[in-house]
Amino acid sequence: MYKNFRYEFKYIINNRLVEALEFYLEKVGLKKDASQNGYYTVTSLYFDTPALDDYHDKISGLKYRRKLRARVYNDNFYIAKNVWLEIKEKHDMNINKMRASIEYDDWMYFLKIGNTFKIGNKYKENKIIQKFLYLFHIKNYRPHIVVKYTRKVFIADFLSGIRVTIDRNLETCAWKVFMDNGEMSDVYRGEAVLEVKFTQAIPWWFGNMLKQFQLSRQSFSKYTNSVDMLNKHKHIAR
Repeated sequence: MYKNFRYEFKYIINNRLVEALEFYLEKVGLKKDASQNGYYTVTSLYFDTPALDDYHDKISGLKYRRKLRARVYNDNFYIAKNVWLEIKEKHDMNINKMRASIEYDDWMYFLKIGNTFKIGNKYKENKIIQKFLYLFHIKNYRPHIVVKYTRKVFIADFLSGIRVTIDRNLETCAWKVFMDNGEMSDVYRGEAVLEVKFTQAIPWWFGNMLKQFQLSRQSFSKYTNSVDMLNKHKHIAR
């Protein structure tokens, strides 16, 4: 269980640049995350309200936004020992991510029954789970879409607080499709998402990286882009 306050800058890059970018990051002193040799799969289930409030908050450009999601670090929610419940809040440039894990049996009960009270009683000392369940209940959240990708992580020294991730093979499907047959569709074929996450000052090499690779910062959301792709790139009418 933890809270994580940080800034995030995002960039869309062509897959052909990934190898050169990885070489650059290692050259300036970043190290691959030791976890699974730096590579792992991220599978996230995003929740939203019946009116898709979180989706519309993003495309409307509200400064304060929130997402609720469940996340595992493999291909499937049904083979994980634990599932992370996450609340991601954004206020202007500041990101606050809160997460805590629940056991697999509790997750399965939550999915099948949708009852927040039993889970809440078991994890009553966990403030993050309590907040997640409160929001889920009060706003009538429901499972919406699954987003999956392969992530590679580079980290700087402990004091700098710099973390760089490169996400490839981004794909998505509706939650019902995921449960039925798991068939997913590409979101950004041939492209990757670069995220630079930091808590303090921008590192010295950052500006040079942007210039060398001709990177332009973008307001990018895996969730909303996945929703748009599933709806033929047309925003959902409100």
